[in-house]
Amino acid sequence: MSRPPERECGVEALAARLRELRAARAHPPSEYPVLLDAALAELDHAVEALRHAAQAPAPPRTPGAGAAYPFKAIFEHLPWPVILTDEQTQVRRLNTAAAELTGLPQAYAAGRPLAALLRPADRAALRAHTAAVARGDGDRSLSVRLQRLPDGPLHATLTAVEAPGEGRPDVLLMFTPTLAPAGAAHPEPRSTPATVVRQAELTALLDRTARALLAGTSPSSALGAAAGLLRDGLADWALLDLGPPAGPVRVAAHGPAEPEGTALEKAFLRQDPRDCPVAVEVMGSGAAAVEQLTDDPDRLGTDEDGTPLMVRAEVASLLSVPLTAPDGTTVLGALTLLRAGAGPPFSLLEAATAEIAAGHLALVAERDGTGGPGRG
Repeated sequence: MSRPPERECGVEALAARLRELRAARAHPPSEYPVLLDAALAELDHAVEALRHAAQAPAPPRTPGAGAAYPFKAIFEHLPWPVILTDEQTQVRRLNTAAAELTGLPQAYAAGRPLAALLRPADRAALRAHTAAVARGDGDRSLSVRLQRLPDGPLHATLTAVEAPGEGRPDVLLMFTPTLAPAGAAHPEPRSTPATVVRQAELTALLDRTARALLAGTSPSSALGAAAGLLRDGLADWALLDLGPPAGPVRVAAHGPAEPEGTALEKAFLRQDPRDCPVAVEVMGSGAAAVEQLTDDPDRLGTDEDGTPLMVRAEVASLLSVPLTAPDGTTVLGALTLLRAGAGPPFSLLEAATAEIAAGHLALVAERDGTGGPGRG
C-alpha cells in the first residue's frame, strides 16, 4: 500500500493540532499566554512549510489548481482569528474565527479596509505597522480595540507571508485576546433566529414610520418625525435632504439624545447638502450607497470650521438612499443614516428597509411639492 505524500500527512497532523488548540480556547484566560505561544509556533511552522512548498518544483498543472490548497486549509483552521491583508490593510481573506470576532462576513470582506474595524485612535498605528511588515522590516505586534469591542483590547501580531498566487508579500494578522476579566463574553455570530427577530423589528419600524407620515400635521413635520423614527430603529444619526439635486435643503438632522451631541446635530443641520459628497452622489445617481465599513473622512464633508463631520461623529458605517418618486426616475432627496463607535455595520436587510422607508418619504415629499426634477 502506498503512503500518502509526506506534505499531505504534515497538513493533516497540523490540522489536528490546530483543532486541539481551538478547543483549548475554553480554558481560563490565565492560560492564554501558553496557548498563544503554541499557536504562534504552529503559525511559524505553517509559514515555513508554505514557503518551501512554493519554492519546490512541481509538475505542470493548471495554474493555481492546487497550490493554494494547503494554505487555505491551514489558514481556515487556525485556532485564532487571522486576517490576510495587503500593505494598505485591505482585506484579502479572513478565517471563520476572524469573521465571528469582527462581525465582518467572509463573503463581503475582500477589499474592505481592515483599519475601519478599529477605534479611530488605533487605525494609524495599524496602517503604519502593516506597511512596515510588508516592506520587510520584520514582524510587529500591538494592542488594538475593535469598534464593536471598545472595552476589550486585542493583541495583534503581524507577520509577512507569501501567499500562493500573489506577486508580493502580504501581511498575516492574528488577533488574540489580552487577559480579560473572567466571564468576559466572546462575540457570537448572528444566528438565524436573531435574523428573524431583527426582521420583525424592522417590519414594526416600517409600520411606525408609515403611521407617522399619515398622522403628521404637515408634510414637513411628518417627514421630520419619520426620519427621527428611522434614526431610533436603525442608526445613531439620520439626515434628511429634500429638493432637486441642484439645490437640496437639509430639513432634518437627528442624533443621539446626549447633551454633548447638540452642537454636532446643529452642525449637521446647518450643512448645505451639496457639500455632503455621499448625499450628492446618491441624489445624482439615484442609487443607494451602502458602506458597511468606512473610514474616509471626506464622505460627509466638513463643519463650518473645516473639521470632517465623519470624524466628529466617529462614523463607522454609512447608508444613504435616494427618495425616488413613483415614476422610478425622479429623485426628490436623500436619507442618510450613520452608525458610530461600536455599533455593528448596516446589514443588507436593514438597507432594504431604509429603501422602502425612503419610498414612503418620497410619496409625502412629492405631494408636498418639496421635490424637484431628478436625474435625466
